[in-house]
Amino acid sequence: MTTHHLVADLSFEARNGADSDGDFDDFVDRFVDELDNLQECDPGIVDPDVVGSLANRTLSVTMGVEAATLEDASRLFSANVRAALHAAECGTPTWPHFVPKERTPRVRHRDAATS
Repeated sequence: MTTHHLVADLSFEARNGADSDGDFDDFVDRFVDELDNLQECDPGIVDPDVVGSLANRTLSVTMGVEAATLEDASRLFSANVRAALHAAECGTPTWPHFVPKERTPRVRHRDAATS
């Protein structure tokens, strides 16, 4: 495994009445706390850090991610940043995602003798 050091630049807009620098500062604190929580749970996350601008509502997130390839590291990085954003009560509806086609998956019995 290799530790890949990655960065993402994020911009935010205020919605639902959260408009002050203090509101954004509180959100950033929650986001950083959630990144720290993820690091405590996953030894593959190395030194997450956040810098940004309250006035511009921007953040740069850096993090080392242990993975076999840069592609795998990028996916893990994005998943962890997204998880921390969600835990800090920030939605990411415009990020790529997958949803099931079926409303309810077809579940069937699988005989251990069949492959």
